[in-house]
Amino acid sequence: MRIAIIRLSAFGDVVIASSMLAGLKLFYNCSIEWFIDERFSGIIEDSPYIYKIHSLPFKKLLKSVIGILKIKEYCDNCGYYDIVIDMQGLIKSALIGKFLKTQYFVGFSIKSARESLASIFYTHRVKIPYDENILKRNFKIIFEYLPDTRINLKKVLTVRNQSLGVNHHVLDKNLIKLFIPTSHIQQTFNFFFVLEASIHNKMYPVEKYAILAHYLHTFLEMQQCRFYFTWHDNEEIANNLVMLLAKQSILAYKLPKLDFNTLKFCIAQMDCVVGGDTGVTHLAWAMGKHCITLYGNSSTTRSKNMRNTKLQRVLLGNPYVVSKSNSFEISSIDPQEIFQVFKCEIMNTESTKN
Repeated sequence: MRIAIIRLSAFGDVVIASSMLAGLKLFYNCSIEWFIDERFSGIIEDSPYIYKIHSLPFKKLLKSVIGILKIKEYCDNCGYYDIVIDMQGLIKSALIGKFLKTQYFVGFSIKSARESLASIFYTHRVKIPYDENILKRNFKIIFEYLPDTRINLKKVLTVRNQSLGVNHHVLDKNLIKLFIPTSHIQQTFNFFFVLEASIHNKMYPVEKYAILAHYLHTFLEMQQCRFYFTWHDNEEIANNLVMLLAKQSILAYKLPKLDFNTLKFCIAQMDCVVGGDTGVTHLAWAMGKHCITLYGNSSTTRSKNMRNTKLQRVLLGNPYVVSKSNSFEISSIDPQEIFQVFKCEIMNTESTKN
């Protein structure tokens, strides 16, 4: 069975959608192909479950008639698919799917899609509230029209950490050495703090990260704590955190700008990731790592790309802390709250494993 998945963007959405791949391949003898904007193709590169990635500058091409015709020409040459699934629910993603050859073009219904007009392109429509949990929506859009009723979301999520891959052959050797323990006697506990986000209100202040690091370092006194973070647009933020942690004699490592492959490798080395509702935090969840996600106010988020999104859409099985302020921001969250979630939920999980 040949399946085409359309999820063009963005970082966090692609990551969350990818969590379904291992489960899909586990239950079906299928060849999975993914249509994605070239800006985000690195997220799913090296996935052992994707046969082919169709990576094009879709965002750029969709801005002109000539570009759209180029997309159509490309899709005409892709051959026939047993099923095409639009996971995005936008007019642009539905248009791309319409260009592909299939009798089963699955998408969200008029009341379920983010852009309701997209539903007119589909031959088969899935009904699920737009405000439903994002994982339940992803599960339903993929598996609704596949022939096996024994599959459930829980089974799919148990193998989510297998969905993404890393190309170890192109990694920098010095970066790899950074994660080799300095002592074979003392156990290490690696933390990753997510410093930046596309929306400022999803960024946690470095001063509060420093306080959180102090709590964690003190609590795990019998282990060697290491704190890692990277930067993308603002290196000064990372430099400030290095300075604040150095004053406390806490081991801190400022990583360079990372491509998607290196980022996946670094996240794989972590024991816990803390950050706002953004792509890197979701990546940690998808890779099966402990993570604590920081959210805005407790009822609905009001940022430009999460209009009226209800909090119950958060990732299942992911401990989180919610700001108690009246505005959509995470900066008011007390570091002590985050520490308590780590101590009560994550450490309890670790104790159960042992």
